Amino acid sequence: MTTKKAVGSMTEQPPARKQTSRDKEIQIVSLRGELQSLRRNYNGALHELQQLRREQDAFLSIANREKTTHIIEPYRAEGKSEATAIVLASDWHVEEEVKKAKTSGLNRYNLDIAKARADQFFSRAVKMIQKEQQDIPIREMVLFLGGDFITGNIHEELPTNCLLEPMDAIDYAEELIASGVEFILAHTKLKVTVVCSVGNHSRITEKTYISAEQGHSLETFMYRSLRKRFVGEKRITFVIGEGYHTYIDVYGRQLRFHHGHGIRYQGGVGGLTIPVNKAIAQWNKAVPAFLDCFGHYHTSMSLSNFVSNGSLIGYNAFALSIKADFERPQQSMFLVDKLRGKTVSIPLLFDI
Repeated sequence: MTTKKAVGSMTEQPPARKQTSRDKEIQIVSLRGELQSLRRNYNGALHELQQLRREQDAFLSIANREKTTHIIEPYRAEGKSEATAIVLASDWHVEEEVKKAKTSGLNRYNLDIAKARADQFFSRAVKMIQKEQQDIPIREMVLFLGGDFITGNIHEELPTNCLLEPMDAIDYAEELIASGVEFILAHTKLKVTVVCSVGNHSRITEKTYISAEQGHSLETFMYRSLRKRFVGEKRITFVIGEGYHTYIDVYGRQLRFHHGHGIRYQGGVGGLTIPVNKAIAQWNKAVPAFLDCFGHYHTSMSLSNFVSNGSLIGYNAFALSIKADFERPQQSMFLVDKLRGKTVSIPLLFDI
């Protein structure tokens, strides 16, 4: 018996129909991706629109709110406090010459520059005091003459850089200081206490005589001469130190003044603050002090328990040789408030 195949009984689709089905699936996948992307964009735009509406509502709320202005009242002193200005002068080295070539072009110094900087020191100290007097009464000033006004000849190489011999140098320094004190008297009504400490450079001995340092210092001679100059001026009181420390009471607070060479600093991590704080801690065991004021290190630093003064001479060859930090020539000034203690601290800088 012969079996015949029925035409059309095969289950396989033609190749053309299979290709059409795959294209449709790819198209569906692509359309779904586009739809998801459109939904994301739509949701993002909707979120942004809602945010803008909230910001608009906030702006309208502020715009419609009743206008108010916060007023800051100017400060008016109630007259319950006052302050004393403390002005530090030290490390002028008036006769020492500093050449630019010896300091990488950073500084120069000679007799004329010493005079110009000294004049600026006194005039700017007065200007800063007058500025602070706009806010608080200042009736008294402490002028600290902290030593090393001359370089002298305590080391063999020093005279080679000096433009004057020690006696002429101390006379020149005295004239600069006297002119400055006269300027203060002429341009202020301040009562002035001049505190005097000798430095290590003004000694006439090879080594420092600890127990008799003041008696072997040209600066002691200068301070006594200055006191004689102003002996008839009732607004000035000279306090010439007879030992290393000189104490002055300011509103019941003890201020300790000294040149600074009694602090042993050999360099090291932490800089000047560590040996200073160690020395202060020891000295306070004997006589507690609110604040120490000193120079010697040609480093300007104002902290809560001490003020280290800069120098008038500024950066020199010695500072360069020992790798000292560069510092502009400057002196220091600060206020002691009757109620608040040490407040405003001002560096006195120079144009030359």
